[in-house]
Amino acid sequence: MYSKNDVVLSRAKFGCSESFAEVFEMYVPIVLKQRNAYYLKGYDLDDWLQEGRMVCYASMQTFNLTQDITFGLFFKINFKRRVITLLRHQEAKKRQIDRHTESLDAQVERLGDNFSEYNEDSRAGTSIQYIFVRDKLEDFSEQLSKFENQIYEYLLDEKSFEEIAELMDVPETKVKAGYNRLKMKIKKHLSE
Repeated sequence: MYSKNDVVLSRAKFGCSESFAEVFEMYVPIVLKQRNAYYLKGYDLDDWLQEGRMVCYASMQTFNLTQDITFGLFFKINFKRRVITLLRHQEAKKRQIDRHTESLDAQVERLGDNFSEYNEDSRAGTSIQYIFVRDKLEDFSEQLSKFENQIYEYLLDEKSFEEIAELMDVPETKVKAGYNRLKMKIKKHLSE
């Protein structure tokens, strides 16, 4: 014997848009719960609901009423899998940017303290990563202390640690410590 929900589900499966809307409305809380549990960059409520509708429709097409599982649980499992797929895709994009960029540490190791003498503009000038980093760092100096901001400006002016220490009349170790704090703040700012 089929329940009222099974009948509505069957009608929705065979193309009744009103029945589909009724079925999806019953399972919107599953979508909202996943939205509260996970963060998808750039996704607002409408995007989450759209993903939910697509997964709901696909779940209806493969759901078998004779199985020992409710449609609600079947949809929940499928929707969670979809969210995890989207999260993996999102994280893969982040890692892709990391693969095409070189850290300041790596540049210093490779090029020495005068790493800023290396003309990277020709290689990175047209790079999407370069544009992304430049845009992200546009308002970055507002997050720095006065000391860190001076170091940041001197580094942008292609000064070495030794030159910066001399210009600021502080030991070079203090400049390097400021540089390390600056570097951590840059990493944090770029990952936001």
